Amino acid sequence: MDKSLGMLSALGLLLLAGCATQRRELPPEPAPPPPQAQVSSVRLSADALFPFGRADISNAGHGEGSLGQLAERLSGAQRIESVQVIGYTDRIGSDSYNQELSRQRAEAVRAFLVERGVPPNVIRAEGRGKADPIADCPDLRGAPLVDCLAPNRRVEINIVAVE
Repeated sequence: MDKSLGMLSALGLLLLAGCATQRRELPPEPAPPPPQAQVSSVRLSADALFPFGRADISNAGHGEGSLGQLAERLSGAQRIESVQVIGYTDRIGSDSYNQELSRQRAEAVRAFLVERGVPPNVIRAEGRGKADPIADCPDLRGAPLVDCLAPNRRVEINIVAVE
């Protein structure tokens, strides 16, 4: 009986020990942080997008294809935080004319992107006229001046998105 009692005591201790050391489940691993938005910029020639002195997007230039690719890229993004469209002109013409033309060009690009699925609430368009020139061309006149100033006629698109 002493042997039986000893075995029962040992069995009881094992059962109690098993209760005291219940398995604990580990907390789930934290979710990975969301991807960070990246900043990118695209510069498109206004000469490729628009007829000279106008703000309607032209099918003739290669710019519409580039703009279409950009719209496709943005439409496929996981998240778009912001898209800033900035229109620029050259220095030829009055300040008020160039300011309005640059604004109209930026708005035309914005409308193009919205028509192709980019959310309108993330896109801001602005015109800056002849500000921030790339080319100066101080000694030229006529057609050579217009050609030289071509880099200044542009639309810049600044994007903050998770793609």
